[in-house]
Amino acid sequence: MIKDKNIKDRYIKLIEIINKHNLLYHTYDSPKITDDQFDDLYNELKEIEKNFPSMILNISPSQRVGSELLESFEKREHERPMLSLSNAATQEDFIDFYNKLKENQSNSSVDLFAEPKFDGLAVNIAYENGVYLNATTRGDGYIGEDVTNNVKTVKSLPISIDDTSLPRKFSIRGEIFIDKNDFNMINEELRKNGQKQYSNPRNLASGSIRQLDPSVANSRRLRLFIHGVSDPEIFKNYRCHSELFSFFNELGFPVNKYSRVLKNIDDCFSYFDEMNNLRNNIPYEIDGLVYRVNDFQYYKSLGFTSKSPKWAIAYKFKSQESLSQIKDVTFQVGRTGTITPVAELSPVNIGGVRVARATLHNFSEINTKDIRINDYVYVKRAGDVIPDIDRVELTKRESTRKIKPPKKCPSCGSLLEKIDDQVAYRCTNHKNCAPQIEQSIIHFISRKAMNIQGIGNQLIKELVSKKIISRSADLYTLTDKDFNKLDRVGDKSINNYLSSIQASKKITFSKFIYALGIREVGESSSRALASEFKSIGKLIECKYEHLVEIHDIGPIVAKNILSYFKDKYYKSNVDNLISSGIDLIYQSKSTIKQLSIVITGSFDEYKRSDLSDIFEANGYKISNTLSKKTNILICGEKPGTKLKKAQSYGIKIIYKDELVKLLSEFH
Repeated sequence: MIKDKNIKDRYIKLIEIINKHNLLYHTYDSPKITDDQFDDLYNELKEIEKNFPSMILNISPSQRVGSELLESFEKREHERPMLSLSNAATQEDFIDFYNKLKENQSNSSVDLFAEPKFDGLAVNIAYENGVYLNATTRGDGYIGEDVTNNVKTVKSLPISIDDTSLPRKFSIRGEIFIDKNDFNMINEELRKNGQKQYSNPRNLASGSIRQLDPSVANSRRLRLFIHGVSDPEIFKNYRCHSELFSFFNELGFPVNKYSRVLKNIDDCFSYFDEMNNLRNNIPYEIDGLVYRVNDFQYYKSLGFTSKSPKWAIAYKFKSQESLSQIKDVTFQVGRTGTITPVAELSPVNIGGVRVARATLHNFSEINTKDIRINDYVYVKRAGDVIPDIDRVELTKRESTRKIKPPKKCPSCGSLLEKIDDQVAYRCTNHKNCAPQIEQSIIHFISRKAMNIQGIGNQLIKELVSKKIISRSADLYTLTDKDFNKLDRVGDKSINNYLSSIQASKKITFSKFIYALGIREVGESSSRALASEFKSIGKLIECKYEHLVEIHDIGPIVAKNILSYFKDKYYKSNVDNLISSGIDLIYQSKSTIKQLSIVITGSFDEYKRSDLSDIFEANGYKISNTLSKKTNILICGEKPGTKLKKAQSYGIKIIYKDELVKLLSEFH
């Protein structure tokens, strides 16, 4: 038993010891004590925290798992953009990149810092006074999601750093991932429980970080490699990336052991070949290499394009492939009734991922590649993600059968119609074909459409299978009694579902059009239609001659639009949606149509995405990037660097009070 006067000292010492051993185990892979010894220390810590809850510190290893269950993720603006890298698909692409670096520096060679390109989720992790502050996903490069509690569960991430040379505030950038063995173990557990498995480690890592319950992320054995900082200029003692990289390694941050400095282009290609040969033996997924200018001064002078830095490039490996046999072909029904043939394969391992199915796309693809049942085929993961059949191994062809198009829908049994010059087949029974109903409603609730948050695909499938809903309009008639018919749905979840559905009713006209799921009407076409037609009624009554004159609307799309609104089933669904209280925000004909707006900071009354929708609907052009061409900055709380930049450019700034007045003029 610890005496009272010693408790605080012992508690702080335990934190120090446990964090040290976590670092040795998870970062350096060099444990110094047994698991039992570690558990004894951790249990002692938990006992103190149980008896003295007021003593608990944020840096305690017990606080890595946030206890609060989130309802949704807040958005956070990056102080500096997290832009994607440009890609080199071939050796020639990389040579062009390297030669441009030499031209700009007028040197015979340029030192590059190179490391594997990890197949994970990019995050920005902020520290203040040496203590972990928050974490944000890449998002669109300018605004990401706050995943602070979930990233905190990554055991290899230091929660506090005792080094006085560090800036008061700084941010590191890294990649959250899960290794191949852990990925396979989790999928095996899902398979045993009859649950859907993850297609690849990246999806699992991303899905884990974006769980509303941090305990789920904690259970997934997530890992981290850091690869840079958001602002190298604040680390004034370091002239190049490799020096700063070594410094962070000494601080206990997990950095990749395969990274190195390369002195010339021959070294770059040798490193590429070395890592390509090694990739299958590495315990985590890599899909290429990242090369960046090592010298910070040169790095700074090169700058950025609007999409990517000029000082770095990703050089991707060729997709890995394995030989497998097609045992059978099944057929899937898509949202619009299109039938997609799928090859059922003898399971093969491709880059650490078990692959047993691969899309055959359509019958034109099958005929072009001459793919048959019982054929041996080379399967690759397109972009190291989606399984795809590259080619047939004709030398092994024996006793094969040609793949014939089905005559009836594999789900509802309806006769199929040929479309697109016999390339594709479609089930036209959209009223009663379960996969079509499910996929159309899943599309309707998606983020780019109605954005009904918290309702997942599985919930929609269960609602459809139990015949509680049969089209998107039915979502707005759901009650708590309907949700009570489902398995394992609590009152809190039901309230959240109903609230999300109600919150989705106010939506821009363009997103509503997109949500309807009209065949071949995408986001761009939806915006064009919303700009042309100032009410849903006018869109419904439109003529073919009018439609084909609209930019982004060709003859085929025009016919699809007309067919959609002539169909009594779809027309009644639209009518029911409108009568349920859907509040459409229509495009304004205001003279301010060409004004460019950037939104920064947070707002108590509004989500930034909602503000963007409102301004866009009223004729403004919304941009994430502030420049001298920006007309207005909408400024909320904690605006970041964009406010100072706007002030220096003389850009008009609208604060909260003026914003409320402006928004009131839109109604």
